[in-house]
Amino acid sequence: MNTVNRDLNEAKLESLLKRAHGALDSGDVQTGRELSHQVLKAAQTLNNQRFEARALLCLAHCDRMLSRYRRAHRASQLAAQAFQLLGDTSGEVMALTTHAFVAINLGRNEEAVEAALLSVRLSELLEKDEHSVLSYNALGVAYFWSHHFDKAEHALRTSMQIAERANPPLNTFQPQINQWWSQVIRIFYERYYDGELPSLALMHLHREMAKKLGSHSQVSTAPLSANVTTEAVLLFGASLDACWHGQLAQAQQDVDDLGGWAQRYGTLTWLSALEAWARAEIAWARQDWPTATNHAAKMIDIAVTVEHEQLACLGHLLASQLFMAQGQNAQALDELRRLRQREQLIRCDCLETRENVINWQLGLRLRQQSIEQLEMSSKHLEKLSLEDALTHIPNRRHFEMYAAELLQKGLERGQPPCLALVDVDKFKQINDNFSHQVGDEVLKRIAHILKSHVREDDMAARLGGDEFIILFKATDLKMAEQVCQRICQAVRDFDWSGISAGLQSSISVGVARAHQGDTVESLTHRSDTSMYDSKKNKVPNKALAPVLPS
Repeated sequence: MNTVNRDLNEAKLESLLKRAHGALDSGDVQTGRELSHQVLKAAQTLNNQRFEARALLCLAHCDRMLSRYRRAHRASQLAAQAFQLLGDTSGEVMALTTHAFVAINLGRNEEAVEAALLSVRLSELLEKDEHSVLSYNALGVAYFWSHHFDKAEHALRTSMQIAERANPPLNTFQPQINQWWSQVIRIFYERYYDGELPSLALMHLHREMAKKLGSHSQVSTAPLSANVTTEAVLLFGASLDACWHGQLAQAQQDVDDLGGWAQRYGTLTWLSALEAWARAEIAWARQDWPTATNHAAKMIDIAVTVEHEQLACLGHLLASQLFMAQGQNAQALDELRRLRQREQLIRCDCLETRENVINWQLGLRLRQQSIEQLEMSSKHLEKLSLEDALTHIPNRRHFEMYAAELLQKGLERGQPPCLALVDVDKFKQINDNFSHQVGDEVLKRIAHILKSHVREDDMAARLGGDEFIILFKATDLKMAEQVCQRICQAVRDFDWSGISAGLQSSISVGVARAHQGDTVESLTHRSDTSMYDSKKNKVPNKALAPVLPS
C-alpha cells in the first residue's frame, strides 16, 4: 500500500472513530459500539495495529456502559496487549484502567488489583497527571471491592491529591464518589457481621462532598452517558442514606427518581440492580418482608443478567440478612450456599485470564532485557505457569488450557469427558494440629496418588489450597466413579503415620460427566456440587490430633 492510500485509509478510520466517541458521549452507546466495530474490522483488514488497539478500547468502553462486562473484559484485555506491542504506554495505561474496572464488575478482584497496579506503575513512568489520577482511582476501587478498605482509602486519596496538584487542577469527582462507595460496601459488610448498622457519619460526609462536586461545572460538562450513570448513582446514594437514617419517604422519592435515570440507556444495566437494592432496603426498614425479599431476588437476577458479579454476591448476602431478620435460618443458609456456588463459578471464570497477566509482566521485562534473555525467561516462566510449585502436577492454568480443548473435541466426537473435584477432608485441622509443613506433605502425597491412578491422556491438577481436580478423557461416568473410589481407598490406606504420628487423611470427591452445551465452568460447578453432597453425607472421622510421647 502506498503512502497516499495509507494516509487516506487512516483519515477514514480516524473519522469513524471520532464519530464513535461522539455517539458514546451523547449517550447513543449502541451506535458508538457499531462504529467502533467497523473501525476494528477495517483496521484488521488493513493490518493497522494502532487503530485496531484504539477501536478495541472504544469497544470496551461501550460494552462497559451497556453492562456487557465479559465482552468488555475481552476487548480491554486485547487492547492492553496491542498497545503494549506498539510501545504505546499511554494507551496501555488507559486500557489497563478500563480492564481493571471491568474485572471488578466480574468479581475478579485479584486480576483487577493486578491490572490497576500495573497501570499505576506505567503512569508513573509517563509522568502524566491525568493517567495517574485514573490509575489510582481504579486501584482504590479494586481494593475496596476486595475489602482492603484502608488501602482503598490511601489509593483514592492519592488520586485526589494528584488531581488537585495538577496544573490546571483535574476533576476529583470520580475518586470522591468512590470514597463514598467504599464506605457503603464497608457498612454493608459490617452490618452483616455485627448485626447492626455502624456509624454512617463518614459515608454521609463523602456523599455530601460528591454531591457538591456533582453540582459544579466539572461534572456537568461530562458526556451525557457519564452523566446518566452519575445522576443514578447519586440518587442511589441519597436513597440509601435516607433509608439508613430512617427517612423513608425521602428514600422512596429518591429511588423512584433513580428508576427514571436507569431507563435512559434503553437497555438493562447495573443501575437497575442498584434500584432493586435500594427498594429492598426501604422495604426492610418498613419490615415489609415479602417486598424486601422480592427486591433482593430481583437485584440478584438483574446483576446476573448484566454480568455484575459483585452486585449479585451482595444480593445473596442481603437476602440472607432478610431471612435471618425473619428468623428463617434455613432460607438464610440456603442463600449463603448460593453465594458459595457463585463464588466458585467466578473462580472458574478467572482461569483463562491468568496467562494474560503473566504476559503483561513479561512485557515490562522486555524493555530491560535482550531478546535472547527474554526467550530464556519466557520458556522458564511458561513451565512454571503450567505447574503447581508445591505438588509438581498441573496447576489451574494448565487444567483450563487442556480442559477447554478436550471438552470441545469430546462433545463434537460424542465422547464427553468426565470431571472429578477432589477436596481434602478437615485439612485445616491437619495444619492446626500438626503444622503447615505436614499439611504440605499431605498435599504432595495426595497429588502423587491422584497422578498414579489416572491414564496418560487424563489429567490430575491442583486448583489451589486443598482442592484438586481430575479430568477423564473419553470415560463414562461409572468408570470415572470407580477410579475415584480406588483413589479414595488409596488415600485412606496410605500410611500417614510415617509422616507424623497420629496423622490421618481422607478425601471427598464429586464426579460429573459433560453434557451438550457444557462449559468448563458449568461442568466444574456440577462436580463441585456433587463433591459437597458427598462430604455432607460422609460419616465424620475421629478428631485428628498428633500422638504425644508418653
